[in-house]
Amino acid sequence: MFKKNFLKFTIEVTAIIIGITVSFWLNQISIENNNEAQRQRVLKNLLIEVDDIDRYCKGRLRLWNQDINIYSSLLDEKLHFNTIEEIAISKSRVEYNLIYFRDFDPPMNRYKSMINTGDLKHLNSEEIKEILTRLHNLNLTSVRATVEYEKNLKGQLISLLTLNYPELFSIGNDNNQNLEDYINYLHKFIKEDERLEANLIIQMKYFKTRVSSLKLYMLTLQELKDELEASIELN
Repeated sequence: MFKKNFLKFTIEVTAIIIGITVSFWLNQISIENNNEAQRQRVLKNLLIEVDDIDRYCKGRLRLWNQDINIYSSLLDEKLHFNTIEEIAISKSRVEYNLIYFRDFDPPMNRYKSMINTGDLKHLNSEEIKEILTRLHNLNLTSVRATVEYEKNLKGQLISLLTLNYPELFSIGNDNNQNLEDYINYLHKFIKEDERLEANLIIQMKYFKTRVSSLKLYMLTLQELKDELEASIELN
């Protein structure tokens, strides 16, 4: 009787242990599956944002290179109007170069939201985390620094133009004066004023630095995209 009861007890205890073990194992699988699903969601959202940022950067790169080409043409000893005309279709496009600065604000809503919600904790790749930090902190700060420098230079240029060449703005608003007239006046002013020319030369140097910083940002962005795609394909 004792052996029979002992055997029954042993079977029951074993069944309970097995049940608990299986339950724990299934729960762990469920947790792991949920974590993996969350990780994949984060990876895919980051990849979507990378593509958005890439489109934004390509647009900025195109405009910033155009800015350099316009300034280069204006600073040439001999004016080649056709070169500027291929880039700028109106007086306002050239005027924009002179008095406005281009900001740099890539779409980062998804990334910022993940920081606020703590979703980035689902990433298990230290490489991706490192690239994200480099992209959204170091590289982004570098590009924005050149924008701030340009902003300060624009203030100096506006003061110089309004003080010494107010007629340039009148020509810009005069519908009887076409783009070529405007460019000829501007080129003449630049060649006759060393301060104005020097200001544009310094600005163009910052334009080129800005483009170099943007290209580095885009290289890091591509590095991030490659890592994200590899992590998604592995699953």
